[in-house]
Amino acid sequence: MKSLWVRIFSVAIFTFLAGSSLSCFLFDRAIDHYKKGNELYSQKQWDRAIDEYTIAISMDSNQPFFYINRALTYNQIGEYDLAIADCTKAIDKKQNIPLAYTTRSSAYNEKGMYNLAFLDAGRAIELNPKLALAYINRAWAFYGLGSYRESIADCSEAIKLEPDRTMAYIFRAMDNNEMGKYELAMEDCNKAIELDPTLPLAYVNRAWVYNQTGGYEKAIEDCTTAIGLDPRIATAYVNRAWAQTARGNYDTAIADCDRAIQLNPNLPYAYTQRAWAYFEKEPYDKSKDWWTMGMDDCNKSIELNPKSALAYNMRARGYILRQEYRLAVADATRAIDLSPEFALPYTTRAKAYSEIKQYDLAIADCTRAIALNPRLATAFDHRAWAYNGKGMYERALEDANEAIRLQYDMAWAYYTRALIHKNMGDKDKAWQDIEKCLEYTTDPKLVEAARALMGIL
Repeated sequence: MKSLWVRIFSVAIFTFLAGSSLSCFLFDRAIDHYKKGNELYSQKQWDRAIDEYTIAISMDSNQPFFYINRALTYNQIGEYDLAIADCTKAIDKKQNIPLAYTTRSSAYNEKGMYNLAFLDAGRAIELNPKLALAYINRAWAFYGLGSYRESIADCSEAIKLEPDRTMAYIFRAMDNNEMGKYELAMEDCNKAIELDPTLPLAYVNRAWVYNQTGGYEKAIEDCTTAIGLDPRIATAYVNRAWAQTARGNYDTAIADCDRAIQLNPNLPYAYTQRAWAYFEKEPYDKSKDWWTMGMDDCNKSIELNPKSALAYNMRARGYILRQEYRLAVADATRAIDLSPEFALPYTTRAKAYSEIKQYDLAIADCTRAIALNPRLATAFDHRAWAYNGKGMYERALEDANEAIRLQYDMAWAYYTRALIHKNMGDKDKAWQDIEKCLEYTTDPKLVEAARALMGIL
């Protein structure tokens, strides 16, 4: 009898230990795959990291950080819907993990869903007021919503908490860039590159500053560096397209936008930028209906992000090309409503107002644009045009001179100044400006206008 009880007890103990050992073994294996995923993530081996996190989840589906880290990796490869789904699963399992909200906030920001991103970042800050990453994500959302000053405040708070947070400098640079504070934007870009010379987005943002200030060659160089660091960074192709469009290389710009869209079909900015290249190409090439293609891209951008001031502004420019000035005013106004501190829509609306001879409204819009961005050459050019329309030639000449000082190769500004000199009776200076205009443009419409003016001088 005794030996029977011993045997029964021994079997029970063995069964318990075997079960416990098996459970520990499985848990250890899940943790091992999770740790391996983290190691691969740090090496930027995104696909392999996802595989490891997926194995860990298949072994233990109750660990929220398995989902969070896979979501972080999905964000790295542009799979934002998958990242959002994983973060939501993590939050369902445990609702007080700040990183789940910040990671989901990043994905929402990438998709242009800034209101949702703002809410998630705010929740993360509630859970951990010292979490710099949460302030960065909220700054990103503020930026997307056109609230640049609030975004700067959040970036500065993130920098105060963690001075080496590169992304805080990057987003603050973006805000300052939008507000025309290019020196501050450049300082932040350079600081970001100093902190992490391998971060592609830092070069992309510096390229953006160069694009705003006419440094197109440097913008192309920075974007090419970013692409060398990460060939899948869509915004680098878009910013390079911007520089190529400004230089008149429209086919090259379109190819870069095509690549950006291939990498991220949900990137509104890529469609907006391609629309600009299409609009610029329209006067030169009649092989396709470039205007309709550009408008389609603007509409696609608006579909992806109905709050994209940039897309409405670009569509307004498209309407101006077809002399549909009332529609242009409506779209530019929509852009201003969405982003009151975005200077470009004021200049676009001013152009439309001038075309329908509402010069006072045009002047007011340009003045507002200049207050927001004192280095915006087109604002001075459009205001010069409006002053010229009102017969206020001295004021017009001052603005035309400033436009040319800010952007020496701006062909339209020379044409505007030529008109002003003609109206002031100085034919020699008008002739010199027409020659400069023709030197800096191949636009058939502007060339035709310039030569017509030469014919009456």
